[in-house]
Amino acid sequence: MRDECRLHKIAEVRADLGESPVWDKDNRLLYFVDISGGKINVMTPQARLATVYQSTARIGALALTDRGNLIFTEDTRVAILDPKEGVVRTHSTAAHNKGCYRFNDGACDPQGRFITGLMHEGPNREAGALYRYDSELNAQTIQRNIALPNGLAWSEDGHTLFFVDSIARSIFRAAYTPNGELEAVMRFAETPAEPGRPDGIALDRAGELWVCMFNGGCLLRYDSNGNLSECVTMPVPRPTSCCFGGEGLETLFITTARFAMTPSELAEYPDSGDLFAIRPAIAGVPRHLFKECKMGR
Repeated sequence: MRDECRLHKIAEVRADLGESPVWDKDNRLLYFVDISGGKINVMTPQARLATVYQSTARIGALALTDRGNLIFTEDTRVAILDPKEGVVRTHSTAAHNKGCYRFNDGACDPQGRFITGLMHEGPNREAGALYRYDSELNAQTIQRNIALPNGLAWSEDGHTLFFVDSIARSIFRAAYTPNGELEAVMRFAETPAEPGRPDGIALDRAGELWVCMFNGGCLLRYDSNGNLSECVTMPVPRPTSCCFGGEGLETLFITTARFAMTPSELAEYPDSGDLFAIRPAIAGVPRHLFKECKMGR
């Protein structure tokens, strides 16, 4: 393993199901969620941790808005949170009324819309879909028949969307139009049967893709042609998601989980649920902001 890619723990969180890390470069804050804990957490530059929002619902996806707020999902609704006040400003209508459904990962497209994946916690192999939300939180389905939608990332030029189907063990690539439609969807990479299943992803400036392998205890890196080029071993079995942040987007932050682990597994992997980081040789692509409706709702 390269020295600059050496992994280290940056905070003890003990999240049940840590997910969706988001870097706020203006305030040097790292936001992330605990899905089953219903929390949006933040880590300050001094590595202090705080909860900015607590919900009785499952919080799946998180992104920044152009007005300094957070857009996130609660079960099958999308909401906008003022993180300074800890107040939810608006909610969308529910995308589904059955409790076995929830939104999972999500991110903003180059035009400032929010894309998130609806999943069945069964899971049901044809129940998942990608939803696109505009500035007024109106939804449109843009991709169906995904078993378990997960990580999303856009190429640096914004013309290509990568998304994960964890059950299919596949990362897909699609042409992404300015109207927010997917064209020419094809498999970019199929992750190995072992270790684990692909979860959250992040792209670097060379077009290489990092993917967290849930239950695999590692991060995999794929080159721009979809070939596996590196494996970074983690000290915990369930890395969940990752994002580039820090100075120059040179650090890759990684969330992890301790969800459904047995007492003996937790004794063997006590750092499960904590935050980790590495410094890859190539910096990351910045994420897009959600464009809020200026008139409000």
